[in-house]
Amino acid sequence: MTASCSNPFLQIWKGGIPPVFDSRDDLAILAGIAAALAEVTGDRRFRDVFHFEHQGRRSVYLQRLLDSCTTTAGYRLSDILAGKYGVEGGALMMFRTYPRIPFWEQVHESQPFFTDTGRLHAYTDIPEAIACGENFVVHREGTEATPYLPNVIVSTNPYVRPEDYGISLEAEHWDARTIRNVKRAWKDVKDTKNFLWEKGFQFLLLTPKTRHRVHSQWSAVEWHQMYDSNFGTPWRVDKRSPGAGEHQMHMNPAAARDLGIADGDYVWVDANPADRPYHGATPDDPFYKVARCMVRVAYNPAYPYHIVMMKHAPYIATEKSVKGHETRPDGQAISEDTGYRANFRYGSHQSLTRNWHMPMHQTDNLFHKSKAFTKFLFGGEADNHAINTVPKETLVRVTKAEDGGLGAKGVWRIATLGRSPGNEDEPMRRYIAGDYVKRS
Repeated sequence: MTASCSNPFLQIWKGGIPPVFDSRDDLAILAGIAAALAEVTGDRRFRDVFHFEHQGRRSVYLQRLLDSCTTTAGYRLSDILAGKYGVEGGALMMFRTYPRIPFWEQVHESQPFFTDTGRLHAYTDIPEAIACGENFVVHREGTEATPYLPNVIVSTNPYVRPEDYGISLEAEHWDARTIRNVKRAWKDVKDTKNFLWEKGFQFLLLTPKTRHRVHSQWSAVEWHQMYDSNFGTPWRVDKRSPGAGEHQMHMNPAAARDLGIADGDYVWVDANPADRPYHGATPDDPFYKVARCMVRVAYNPAYPYHIVMMKHAPYIATEKSVKGHETRPDGQAISEDTGYRANFRYGSHQSLTRNWHMPMHQTDNLFHKSKAFTKFLFGGEADNHAINTVPKETLVRVTKAEDGGLGAKGVWRIATLGRSPGNEDEPMRRYIAGDYVKRS
């Protein structure tokens, strides 16, 4: 897309907040970007999404939020701002009990529970639930991220009688693993093996959201890149960094050291090669280098040995960003003709994850609360249950790619100072233990 208009919001795509824009108002920024898109594409729907913001009536959005929440339904924004409930702009949300007792109305006033029958029950006679082995409350192992048999139902309940559709326990295809319903007792499950775990994919990757951006929004802004990474610096002393910051993966220090990975090293992260980083990927394909995930490791003792964590949805590497990273004198991962900036040198977290369209989520009988309003629905709902929903659990293999020190030599300097998590020297350990504080 070629930006020919003069809207300053288009400059956000060129590497950060434009100089003429000094607001920190997120809604105003979003509305401005939407207006710019409408100007470039000629499609007014971009601008119309923020219709009330352009009219200076953002209170409409706030009132919608109040109306859609069971806690705030019935409150008027104008009343809150006028001080009807106390101080101007404040309101104490009053519940029926304090501290709040869940289901007080259902227990004491015979109001219906928020279920399809209005009763609180642990059994369902929906045929699809019976076939899936989910007619009682049961535990399923993950479709992929488990060291045991994927998707197995752990139960000894004789009334849980799932249909396995004749799919073999050795089936490795992702659809077969998702659809197959097998019930086993824990004493049997604990002796099973996940075929991926046996091949060295022994880390469960978590991909939660970050507080520093919404999906990929703000990932191109230098300050957000630095806030979001242990390796952020406006000076980019290490020219390997794709920008003022870069994406990182948190890893247990003991697990990393067992693989010869020091704090701050770059690593390759791989998932099931049958479908990731893309279908048909082979190391001799030129695009494989673009798509294979390289990320920097940050030691984090808070994570168990076999758990790694990478925040989801930064800007992925593309052919053009990789070319920029490899050919620009400053090493930044910027596309020459569009200004697109990646947060990875190579690949992305989406090189590793995939969704799992669980069968019970695709039924017309599925009963659930609406995602945006206080009402209840039957059937699947977009974003909540769709087969193209957000990435889910995955198993990965981690291998060292480069040293974290400057010039890809030695250890990242911060990790040598004795002050960072997993690298504490004796004075730092004494400080954490409180040994420098004496009680009189």
